Amino acid sequence: MSSLYRFISNRFCRPYRNQFGYLVSSPNFKGFVMPFYAVAKGRRVGIYETWKECKAQTDGFQGPRFKKFNTKAEAQSFIDENKGTGGVRRNVGGQEPGPSRKRPNLEPGNGASSVVKKAKGLGPHPDAPTVWTDGACRGNGKKHARAGWGVYWDDGHRDNRCGPLEGPEQTNNRAEYTAVIEAIKTAKERGLRKLNLNTDSNLLVRSMTEWMPKWRKNGWKTGTGGAVKNKDLLLKINELCSQVDVRFQHVDGHAGIHGNEMADQLACRGADGG
Repeated sequence: MSSLYRFISNRFCRPYRNQFGYLVSSPNFKGFVMPFYAVAKGRRVGIYETWKECKAQTDGFQGPRFKKFNTKAEAQSFIDENKGTGGVRRNVGGQEPGPSRKRPNLEPGNGASSVVKKAKGLGPHPDAPTVWTDGACRGNGKKHARAGWGVYWDDGHRDNRCGPLEGPEQTNNRAEYTAVIEAIKTAKERGLRKLNLNTDSNLLVRSMTEWMPKWRKNGWKTGTGGAVKNKDLLLKINELCSQVDVRFQHVDGHAGIHGNEMADQLACRGADGG
């Protein structure tokens, strides 16, 4: 056995017994992890599998924000918490966002699950309308940040709307949550009892579908003992959900999905003052 082969075997393999009782080796994935590079601010926001791809989106870009992770879920959470508006295509003219080049069919029952992540095994309501929400923040995390929210129902829909985020705390996450509040309030005003809500904020979806009950029991403390951020907005969303049956679904951001792209354009417009 060569020294190189011995090194690889010892470093990346570990023994286990197969179905016949023989001791064999299998890859030790703890020693070799596929990295994921999250670009929250860059030429193109997204998750990349190589440093070369990540560098192409951030090198020379003013104020880039990116980080390496061991899991895709961690990378997506980083983007959800830190994304601004850099690298996002937007329409600055006219009342309604223009058409997107790529518009996959995301209606219930037409293959939406390949792009839309179902929350806790619940698919979309088959007999309810779908709304897309998004938030944007210029200079997210900085002193003079400006955030905005956007709600998109369909091309030319009367309830497509956007606006600047109110209050002194201007962050992307508060804009995301405000967009959800505005969408559900509109659904309530229109007499809707059920609603499918698509968002690229995995943080929001998990907050509403997984973490809320735990936070209530823990006195609104996170697993690390810190205070839950944006509690006021989360409680408002929860209150509205008692009046409208909302199915939250996570979608990939900046992946050419028409509804998400349009909501993003509206949110960017809102950050610029509406």
